[in-house]
Formats: sequence, structure tokens, C-alpha cells
Amino acid sequence: MKKLLFTVILISAVSCQTGSINPENIDFGRFTMKIPGKWKETKQQGYDSYIWEIRISSKEKLSIDHGWYSNRLEVDPATHDINFVIIDNKRAKIVSPRNFGKGTTGVYFDSLETTKTNRFQMSGTNLSPKNQRQFLNAVGTLKFKD
Repeated sequence: MKKLLFTVILISAVSCQTGSINPENIDFGRFTMKIPGKWKETKQQGYDSYIWEIRISSKEKLSIDHGWYSNRLEVDPATHDINFVIIDNKRAKIVSPRNFGKGTTGVYFDSLETTKTNRFQMSGTNLSPKNQRQFLNAVGTLKFKD
């Protein structure tokens, strides 16, 4: 029942408008996503992956990895909620800590194209409740380019 309630809340949150945070639609090259205007994205050096970082605050950031070896977001089910949802017509794994600020919040796609080789993950650690909610809202706006 708890997982069902969380999934309903998550889907509702993802479906909601981002409100007063002035979202910007950012083109990351291989995908787009609406993020709060105050968040700053930076391309990082990647050797076998497409790597980005989104700086949320001086203490919080999101890491993005699109490639063969992207982190599968294997978290402890005793401390994290793990749900599967459809985003941009693709199956996504969503993880979030049961206690705000204590664990990984992220999204993982096992494969994004017909070759089934490239994976995608975006995650942050120990996010504040506000930033965790904004991140999960932003995840729902992901649109991948073919």
C-alpha cells in the first residue's frame, strides 16, 4: 500500500507544472529536460560516456551519465523507495530515500534505443526535500532524441 501511495504521489508530482521555479527547457544534446532556472548545467569530460553535471546549490548537484556503464542505481530497499514508471515512452527506475536528505534520488533507464547498449542515469545524493521534489518533477519532463 505504501509503495502504491508513493507511486501515485510521484506520478502526480511529475505531472504537475513546476510552478514558480521558472523552469527552463535545457537541450543537453541527446535529451531535453525542464529544470529550475537557478540550476546550472555543465558538460563534463567523459571518455566512454556522455557526462553532465547540474549544480543545484553550493552543496548539492546532480550527475548525469549516458553510456554503456551508467550506474544502475542499486540502492538498499530498506532505506529507499524503488519504483518503475514510464517516462517519454520508456521504462524508468526511480529511486528516492525514505528519509529526505539521507540517500540517493535518481532515475535510471536500462536502454534507450534498439541496440540496448546505452544506459542513462541521473542522480543526486542527500538532496534537501525541496530539491528532491524539484528533481523528481524535472525527471518527468525528460525527452530523449532518437
